[in-house]
Parts: sequence; structure tokens; C-alpha cells
Amino acid sequence: MMKSVTICTCSSRTFIDRAAVARVAAAARQCGMEVKLVSDLCELCENKSEAVHEIARTTIVACHPRAVKSLMAFAGEESVSTLNLRAQTADEVLAALGVADPQFSAPDSQQTDEWQRQMDAMPQHPGDDAWYPTLDKDACAECGKCLEFCPFGVYEMVNDRVTVVHPHNCKNNCPACARTCPASAIIFPKYDRSPINGGEDMQESALLLDTRELFTKNLRERLAARKLKPITKE
Repeated sequence: MMKSVTICTCSSRTFIDRAAVARVAAAARQCGMEVKLVSDLCELCENKSEAVHEIARTTIVACHPRAVKSLMAFAGEESVSTLNLRAQTADEVLAALGVADPQFSAPDSQQTDEWQRQMDAMPQHPGDDAWYPTLDKDACAECGKCLEFCPFGVYEMVNDRVTVVHPHNCKNNCPACARTCPASAIIFPKYDRSPINGGEDMQESALLLDTRELFTKNLRERLAARKLKPITKE
């Protein structure tokens, strides 16, 4: 059976190396694999697109595995295979895909250019792309700190479990709720540091921050933003 690969280019952000995407895609295709690029896996999962079900049947090349698995679980897909092009090189990803022969692993520029053109044509929404938390339920203690803190109503308790119910309500580029989680169970895949982005390193503490202080700061920001909006008459 032909191996299928889906590569997320995260077109509105810059932490996925596009040259690496083009090389992995070209080499995998040259080796006989079915390859598809998607512009934003977070957006597809946020909207629970029908495409997610098909993507779950492929090997997903994207960012940190814990982030991808939590995204897919949010969209209803619990079992997925994923490789990390955010932290690994193209060579490492290709080796994991079984593409080790230099004849296939070093495609020429004509082959990679085809994939680069696909990426160039993808929609980009910097500052307005899909941004919302997902939950690592293996780590989550259901303490509810995130639900108590979030002023945007992103979370709800569903059957005694904290659940992301309104992802569209989340404020773009705000990972504050993740900093209230004592278990580091809240993941923002597009954040720039671990463990909040699902990575394994402790680049930023996500533990035991003052939720009252964070809530007050967030409330001040919202009020300030509201004052800046022009008043319009009907």
C-alpha cells in the first residue's frame, strides 16, 4: 500500500522551514509516496474540517508531536502518526519516512520548485490565523484553573472535564492561560517556546503563576483596546 504523507506548512508563521518542506515533499514523492501540503493544520482542526479524517490516515509532518496529537484529538482523531519538522532536519524526517537512498533524498531544484510554488500560493493571515489552546489530556488534572482564568469563554466543563469549547474566542498570540496550568497540559502549537508549544524543553515556565494578577492584566488590556475603538452612530 502506498504511504501517504501530509505536510503542514503553517503558512502564516515562520517556524517551519519552507526549504525543508519542499525537500521532504519532493523526496517523498520521488520515492513513490502520496504527498499533500496543507496551509494550516490548526485551522482545519479548529473548524473540524472533513479533511482532518483523511489527514489522520496519513503520516503527518508538522510541528511537535504532542501539539499535533492534541490538535487532532480536538478534531476527534485520537490515533495519528506524526513527525516533527519544526525541531528535526529534513534528513531526519526523511530517514523516519524510510527515504535514506541519496538517489531519492536529494531531489533537484526543479522538483523542489514545484512544492515551493504551492507554498507561495497558499493563503497567509499573519496576526489573524488560527490560534487557540488544545489540551494534553494525559497530563491534565482537571483542576479548572484555565477555565477560571480565561476571560474569553474558551473553556467549559463538559462531563466533569475541562474542554476547549469556543476556540474562535481565543485572543490571537495570547498564551496566558497556559501559564496558569500546574501540569503544563495546555498547548498553543504556534507559540515560540516550549513547553507551551508542545515541545519537551522547559524554555519557559508554565507553572503556578498568579491567576488573579494575569486576569487583572488581561482585563486592563481589553478595556484599553475598547477605548481605542471609534464610536460609530447607527
